[in-house]
Amino acid sequence: MNLRIAQITDCHLQAEASTLYKGINADHHLDQCLAWLQAQEAVDLLLLTGDLSHFGSGGVGGSGTAYHRLQQKVVKLNVPNIWLTGNHDNSEAMQQVCGQAVQQVRVFDYAAWRLVALDTTHQPDGRGGGSLSDASLVQLERVLAVDAGISVCIFMHHNALAVNSAWQDEIMLANADAFNAIVAAHPQVKGVVCGHVHQEFDLQQGAARYLATPSSAVQFSCQQQNFQLEPELGPGLRLLQLTAKGQLQTQVQRLPKLAAGHAPCP
Repeated sequence: MNLRIAQITDCHLQAEASTLYKGINADHHLDQCLAWLQAQEAVDLLLLTGDLSHFGSGGVGGSGTAYHRLQQKVVKLNVPNIWLTGNHDNSEAMQQVCGQAVQQVRVFDYAAWRLVALDTTHQPDGRGGGSLSDASLVQLERVLAVDAGISVCIFMHHNALAVNSAWQDEIMLANADAFNAIVAAHPQVKGVVCGHVHQEFDLQQGAARYLATPSSAVQFSCQQQNFQLEPELGPGLRLLQLTAKGQLQTQVQRLPKLAAGHAPCP
């Protein structure tokens, strides 16, 4: 049986739903993604790959915080969901709301696939970069050494390959070389899926396909020396189909940009 996954990333929900993020309402854009997803053929799993809130959005006190709002939104899809942390998240607050061990290496086994969720927020550089802890790298290697015949897809927040934007490549995964060496040594890894870069990226590197996904909020211009938005682009998400034969099929879905004050149609 095929495993159908939706990935939503970089939601940047604010402490208050009405607060704009770079000129757009992040809640409304996320609602638009979820409404589109709900109208499609059902998926089996939702991956939320970090920067789900903006700087933790005020902690966990009260139902008005970003993580509580996010939880209330995604539960309507009625599918299992896996939350990952990004550099803008508060890991402890997120963990309390979603009930998941977001700071650990997590393994999810399905019939023909093993999904691995990694926390890349170790030793933040204060500018947006992150890394995997040494313990996580060791654990990842151990996970991949077992049942080498099972196809693997890795999900994390920071990108492990450069996207050829000078300012973004300075804040990618700091120990990408060590991570990529592990991936290269284990050809059962078919996909490495991330967020962080607010743009679509797709590159085959050996046996693994490295994928980055547009934000559910706003998009960044590709291949830029300095930070620049793509103001005309609306939200996006990624659909993945992991087949029983170990193949990874995927597509990015982009949606129209909403005016700042407008909510998506129900």
